[in-house]
Amino acid sequence: MPTVLITGANRGLGLEFSRQYAADGWGVFATARVPEKGEELRRLAAQYSKLSLHTLDITSEESVQGLVDALDGKPLDVLILNSGIYPREGQTIGQIDYEGWREAFETNVLGTIRMSEALLENVAASERKQIAAISTSLSSLRGVQGSSVTQAGTSYQYRTTKTALNMAMSILAKEVAPRGIRVVIFDPGWVKTDMGGAHAQLTPQQSISGMRKVLAGNAMEISGKFLGHDGTLRPW
Repeated sequence: MPTVLITGANRGLGLEFSRQYAADGWGVFATARVPEKGEELRRLAAQYSKLSLHTLDITSEESVQGLVDALDGKPLDVLILNSGIYPREGQTIGQIDYEGWREAFETNVLGTIRMSEALLENVAASERKQIAAISTSLSSLRGVQGSSVTQAGTSYQYRTTKTALNMAMSILAKEVAPRGIRVVIFDPGWVKTDMGGAHAQLTPQQSISGMRKVLAGNAMEISGKFLGHDGTLRPW
């Protein structure tokens, strides 16, 4: 039975990843800071016996180590690093929220790398050996399809941390390649979630189905790349 671990599984993209993988019979380790508060996630756990809930704060070394201990070496075919925060305040010069920026960096970059490092041996012990990090088109310095970097607004904290995430994961892809581990970075598209809003172009089902299809393909061909949910190469 293939296995997947998903961070930030209590809502949005993480919840849909959990739902789709569980429906396909995967062993799903769904993590969140307070999984008990996620009503839909709890319903999934009650519906699918192979979906288990785990408390995880990716900014806490103690919390991450607790998860590592709980897994006890279980192989992870796919590690989906979905947790992220999007600060809304302090986004213009003269009003920059530096503490919010530090928090975003701790979660979006350091927390993601912390998880990759902590669970690397679990991934290495699996058959698929895949790590997927969820980024955004807003991280691209050139924008998507030639659009200006300024067209989507400022969002200093979110955009810069996701750009840093892309670089960190591309470095990781090169470092772990000799072990057969493949790393891919995804732009999930503009999705109808709490973050994306009601006017977004894609449903969570569409975005996650697309990314899962890409992950199910040739892992070597996509490793180290920044891809859209449909597998289209994204500009950096």
